[in-house]
Amino acid sequence: MKILKSILGIIIFLIILVFVMLKLGDFVIPEWNDEWLNTSTVKNFYDLDKNSIDVFAVGSSHIIKGFSSLELYKNYGISAYGLGTEQQSLMNSYAWVKESLKTQNEKVVLLEAHMLFEETPEPQNRKGMDNMKLSFNKIECAYYDSIQRNSFENFASLIFPVLRFHSRWNEVLAGENENTVQPVNYRGYSLSNEVCGNQDYVTLDESVTSEREFFWDYEKLLVKFINYCKNNNLNLIIYKSPDMDWDMERYNAVKRVADANDIPYIDFNLESLSKEIDFLYAADCELLNHLNIYGAQKVTNYLGKYIKEHYDIPDRRNDPNYDYLDEQLEQYEYAVENAKLVNIFEPAQYIEALKSNNFTVVYVKNNLINDGSANFSQMIDKLGFDINKVNKPNYYAIVEGGKIIAEEGSDAPLKIDTKIDDGKNLKINTEEASIFFQGSERSNKHQGFDIMIYNNKTDNVVESGYINFENGITTMGR
Repeated sequence: MKILKSILGIIIFLIILVFVMLKLGDFVIPEWNDEWLNTSTVKNFYDLDKNSIDVFAVGSSHIIKGFSSLELYKNYGISAYGLGTEQQSLMNSYAWVKESLKTQNEKVVLLEAHMLFEETPEPQNRKGMDNMKLSFNKIECAYYDSIQRNSFENFASLIFPVLRFHSRWNEVLAGENENTVQPVNYRGYSLSNEVCGNQDYVTLDESVTSEREFFWDYEKLLVKFINYCKNNNLNLIIYKSPDMDWDMERYNAVKRVADANDIPYIDFNLESLSKEIDFLYAADCELLNHLNIYGAQKVTNYLGKYIKEHYDIPDRRNDPNYDYLDEQLEQYEYAVENAKLVNIFEPAQYIEALKSNNFTVVYVKNNLINDGSANFSQMIDKLGFDINKVNKPNYYAIVEGGKIIAEEGSDAPLKIDTKIDDGKNLKINTEEASIFFQGSERSNKHQGFDIMIYNNKTDNVVESGYINFENGITTMGR
């Protein structure tokens, strides 16, 4: 009996020790919530309603910046989630698919292929693993990683992150992340409106027949991944986002494995597919070889069309159990509108965009020159302003949802102290061409109409800019 009690005591002690080690780990793990959304993506996944997604995407940052779940819902009614993390290893992608089946019953798995030929650095590997709940899947993934790196220490710290981050106590106790503004996470998608302007991208040279070797034993692991999906009635699709670093040798290797296992492989770097989605690298990518919102919409919508044509995926748009996706989509579309506005450089298009139902736009005249031409009158007409008031030395207008709610022209300087959007303070001084909003100057003091664009739905100033009339033509800028 004494021996049994001793054994039981040891077991209880070990259970308590493991529990304490895990809780301490949760306390000291860094919050990786910059534009790559690593922490929030993992935590939000565990908060998903049970059996609520039909498409699950895994992979590296090309998922984070290039796969928009809410685009799939908007255009195809597909409930999806993107679990991408920085440089996510193939083993980590595999583990996340297995982890998903504990709470979800997705029908389609998307695997972005970029990391099939790359080693995941240890710090980036943690961003996909540290916040995964302890399970056999995590242990297997950690073991696989430790074999690859030949490091038992790495295995132990992946299971118990406190071993890796124990020195962060002071940072955590100091409230490291309390005042940090986190980027919005749209079901695993990080919205970017950067435009790289790089014209060097070319599609794959399909005359090349050689192959590149997979990283380490990833070819075997990929086949294991494929078989797991088949055995669990998951329809796996391998795809590759447009990528300047991708080449035909990698394409050939992936295509061979996919064909041998009867798995579809969609590569947007092929000339035919690039043309089909009207992909323009310079306009559709940001600076770090990732897709921006324009590219992500093109790639995601092609994948949605393919999925709807090849698999029986229900349309969730009229299902009351998915009403929360409508709310998420609404906020996402406001953000997309904000993002796209700052990339408009054609004055007529810009003026039309400012008439959005979601915007409040403040205009203040700043040495605008009327040359008496029909072109000048046309600009004022497009803006919807009263030209007689505009011709006064001092002028301002406030336009809300495309409708003018205040407009005044005067020979004397105008000083306006008012509120917009349910109580936010706005002060206008036409003598100084000043737009002072919520304690900050929002006018860039450029000749013409200085403007501030405020989104009433997202509660933020989208940008400040100007619209001017020079040498007989309308101009705009920021």
